[in-house]
Amino acid sequence: MSFKEYYRAFKAYTDINSKEYQRRIEELEPYLLRVMKKKGKVLDLACGVGGFSFLLEDHGFEVVGVDIDEEMIKKAIEYAKEKNSKVKFIVGDARKLPFEGETFDYVLFLGNTTVHFSPKELSEVFKEVKRVLKKDGLFLINFVDMRELLSRVQMGTIVGEEYWINRVIIDKGEKTAVIEYKSERDSFRVRFAIWGKTAVELLAKLYFTPLESVKLDDISYLNVYKK
Repeated sequence: MSFKEYYRAFKAYTDINSKEYQRRIEELEPYLLRVMKKKGKVLDLACGVGGFSFLLEDHGFEVVGVDIDEEMIKKAIEYAKEKNSKVKFIVGDARKLPFEGETFDYVLFLGNTTVHFSPKELSEVFKEVKRVLKKDGLFLINFVDMRELLSRVQMGTIVGEEYWINRVIIDKGEKTAVIEYKSERDSFRVRFAIWGKTAVELLAKLYFTPLESVKLDDISYLNVYKK
């Protein structure tokens, strides 16, 4: 039960040339560029295969991408070679970043990455983000309100090109949910931490000053904070 199977199954996270991945970029690009008015140094935290890193490099930013998944970073480096990109990709833990304090003008945390972390762990991530941000630096976090999502999920809901949701198991404390994805070929389960919008925002306020919350659709958001 791991996210490796999840990311392998859905092109929206692993194939930057796919229509699914490009849709993610097209959705966020205008908001990112509106907020990130001044060029500077960017940390793309939990960067995956690097699609947003390359986007911001194309717009003149200096970018470093970090992800804990070695396979993701390996693929990002392959994409970087194809693109002749100067983005530096590093395998690293968001809870213990390998950078000195006040290194970055911006830190991005995109793609609903909050589902990987318990409250204690996400608090550690936010603390590290604050440490590596420069004074008045901006933290941009994109997330799905998982409480709202789970209230809408129905068995048989199609996900991606070939999978559907076969089962959802929410623990008694409603802190995590196991979702079973099934296709004609195989099935797998993934455990998600359940982060609602209110919980994300309350935790973020312990470390940052909120500037803006953009509602991307009924259940997903892009929030902007200042150190």
